Amino acid sequence: MQLLFGIDVGDTERIKVTFQFTMPNSSGENNPGETAPSVIDTVEAACIESAVNLVNTFVSKEVNLSHCKIVVFSEEIAKQGISKEIYSLMNKVEVRPDTNIIISTSTAEEYITSVKPSLENLVAKFYEILPRSSEYTGYTSDIHLIDFFNKLESMSEEPIAILR
Repeated sequence: MQLLFGIDVGDTERIKVTFQFTMPNSSGENNPGETAPSVIDTVEAACIESAVNLVNTFVSKEVNLSHCKIVVFSEEIAKQGISKEIYSLMNKVEVRPDTNIIISTSTAEEYITSVKPSLENLVAKFYEILPRSSEYTGYTSDIHLIDFFNKLESMSEEPIAILR
């Protein structure tokens, strides 16, 4: 199960986390012009771990963050500071250090629901290719979680992320 999640400021809790799952064996190979189905769920929680635990209570498969391609933060929560969330993600063994970081000018939930890839059947493949377009264009940067964390800890550098 491929995964993407976004973090917004919560209404009743500290954060609102939106998860997008692409279901296994739904790569759209049978119908090449059709995008593979995905499921989007949103929960509010005090931290990322609580949000994952909450989603695990009503999703048929266990959420595994090792399949996470991108983490989207809303601009609003980024302005408040995301170091707590970055530390949390870095402390989770299953989160890959090459997970990309995106800051959305809208809410993370709106960003996730509005992305409709036209050239890719699998949403996860689109999210994997999106940041890597920096290899052949100058329009994006390939910002990984580990690089963001290292610059967050650095006394001489500032962390940067993709703004979309």
